[in-house]
Amino acid sequence: MWRRSFTTTSATALKDKKWDALIIGGGHNGLTSAAYLARGGLSVAVLERRHIIGGAAVTEELIPGFKFSRCSYLQSLLRPAVINELELAKHGLKLLKRNPSSFTPCLDGRYLLLGPDKDLNHSQISKFSQADAEAYPKYESQLEKFCKFMDLVLDSSPPESLQHKSSLNEQLKNKLQNSVFWATCLRHAASMGQKDMVEFMDLLLSPASKVLNNWFETDVLKATLGTDAVIGSTASIHTPGSGYVLLHHVMGETDGERGVWSYVEGGMGSISKAIASAAVTAGAHVATNVEVSQLLIKNSSTVNGVSVV
Repeated sequence: MWRRSFTTTSATALKDKKWDALIIGGGHNGLTSAAYLARGGLSVAVLERRHIIGGAAVTEELIPGFKFSRCSYLQSLLRPAVINELELAKHGLKLLKRNPSSFTPCLDGRYLLLGPDKDLNHSQISKFSQADAEAYPKYESQLEKFCKFMDLVLDSSPPESLQHKSSLNEQLKNKLQNSVFWATCLRHAASMGQKDMVEFMDLLLSPASKVLNNWFETDVLKATLGTDAVIGSTASIHTPGSGYVLLHHVMGETDGERGVWSYVEGGMGSISKAIASAAVTAGAHVATNVEVSQLLIKNSSTVNGVSVV
């Protein structure tokens, strides 16, 4: 498969230039910031301590001849706007949808498969409970409805207050932006209705066990869905707030399909490489083996640069 490649820049080549922005750490978030800042016309350098970019989204050869995603292992929550605006497919990103998404074996020899195929889900759940098979599409529909509210929050600028001295025009602009954000949230909440909003808040604050017990009766289905409420955390399904993690696993999408998680061809490091390629194409510079030891701060408020090891 054709991939666009990029080369990292040495620290020596960077030190004599004045930069508009220095980004400490070449994880996928730092690289995304670099890409957008560079696209906005700023001079940007990314400083990564390790010999390889990616942070948690990295692919490395841990055993000779075999490469692994070392930390993050699946993709779904990378926002579609970022994928489209940075044209990551052109930079080598290829997503491979999971189908089926889960396999749960039982001690009696039966098993439960779940995935994006609604007919498959119905037939599989029916083996254990006809009532749960009927309830499952309604459960998914409600979570998807809640996800649309979360999309608004995730894709909007946060309603932050200005923390520095600003002109009257800046203050008015900031208040207007914040007012638009909250007005949009309120309008969306009103369109959901009181019942859905109460259930939405209950989902966010409740233990996952309570949420799943309200919907389903069979343990194998609740156990399968319950893994989505605790994976990657030290919580249990009985921990208040773990219900939100159920929503978290439906919040993302792959190629427009809601709740579909995907593997990445080449491992999760391919995401970081694609974003870095987009950043470099936009004019950013990425330097590896550069460890920042200190921020150079002037007048206790202005960062003038960094010291590197």
